[in-house]
Amino acid sequence: MTQAAVREASSKGALTPQDRLRLGTTIEHERAVRGERFRSISTVDCRPSPYQSSCGLHEVDVWFEDGSTQALIAKAIDWEAMSPEAHRARPQWLSDQQRERAVYESLLSTADVGSASYFGVYVGESGIRYLLLERIDGLPLWQSGNFETWREAARWLARMGVRITPDRVAQSLAAPHLRRHDRTSYETWMQRACAFHARSNPVIETLSRPYQKVIDWLLCERHGFLHGEFYSSNVMVECRPPLPDVVRPVDWEMAALGPTSIDLACLLAGTWTDDERADIADAYYGELAKLGCPVPPRERYLRTVDYALIHLSIRNLGWSIDWTPPCDRAHDWLGEALRLCEKWDL
Repeated sequence: MTQAAVREASSKGALTPQDRLRLGTTIEHERAVRGERFRSISTVDCRPSPYQSSCGLHEVDVWFEDGSTQALIAKAIDWEAMSPEAHRARPQWLSDQQRERAVYESLLSTADVGSASYFGVYVGESGIRYLLLERIDGLPLWQSGNFETWREAARWLARMGVRITPDRVAQSLAAPHLRRHDRTSYETWMQRACAFHARSNPVIETLSRPYQKVIDWLLCERHGFLHGEFYSSNVMVECRPPLPDVVRPVDWEMAALGPTSIDLACLLAGTWTDDERADIADAYYGELAKLGCPVPPRERYLRTVDYALIHLSIRNLGWSIDWTPPCDRAHDWLGEALRLCEKWDL
């Protein structure tokens, strides 16, 4: 490739015709490492995914000589492969280009939690790195009208937290790359939210004092491994009538250590009623109890979820001054934070 072509591919996370040949070699090598039966590859086809996100996504179809097939996603993970719009919208200081790879390699691949299977890393002709992941045949959770599936997503979170413990994380290669929800992190979001919105909405500054109480509360809560952005757009659902739907979370770019209620708050973001949120929270804590974990009194865990929602509101307000949120995150976050602060007399 010419230097100009490399730059163009880098800026868009594009895969070239030459990449198709090299992808086959990478996939065969990874299958050998995994100890899988050798199957010679006959054809590899790549095309841009219709589900484009901040990172370049390509659908990869692999045909083997024996007639079997494998459906993969190639996800660009380098900052340079993100679109200019994504660069403006996502704070670069949040990014760690090793994080998602490390999470798949050292945590998800051995935890049996049902996330997408991992097939290694491919370096394209452009020099951009791609995660090779199972392509899940499903729809985002936000498109599901089945309330029981939302409960199952909450139960999945509880099971994930039991299987991927803080001790397991500490011994993994992912540990140095995970975000930490500490006091400095919380206060940074409040400072950014005020900087972005105080001029147009001065009422946001009244949240500073109650938010300190939220920080103190969350810092005392049980910490664990977090997906980090457990929004309904990042939870794929496989429908298998008449069997129950299967929840398959994806996109671990913001994986972290922090209060486990933050993932639950992401799931509950949006226009739920308090009763609906309580129902899904009950499913989460009920699953924890079923798995033998200590569970706080119901009033306390409902308060904790609301406090996590206040933090999530501040985080979304402080995300980026240039950010246009996707449909599952387009919400009156300031109004939500103010309402919940009043509800709990903060």
